[in-house]
Amino acid sequence: MSKNVLIALLLIALSVLIMIFTKGDAPVSLIFTKFHAAASIVYLCFIGLGVTIGVLLK
Repeated sequence: MSKNVLIALLLIALSVLIMIFTKGDAPVSLIFTKFHAAASIVYLCFIGLGVTIGVLLK
């Protein structure tokens, strides 16, 4: 297993733990609107967005 794969697996595990233990709502402020959503869903969206940007920049 390469070093990059190991680091990616550790980051995924850390992200999953954070999403499991996070409770409550998180305020999301967009340009024209503001709303509240489950914090774990907001974190999941931002992780997905970060992965997408990282893949596109590679």
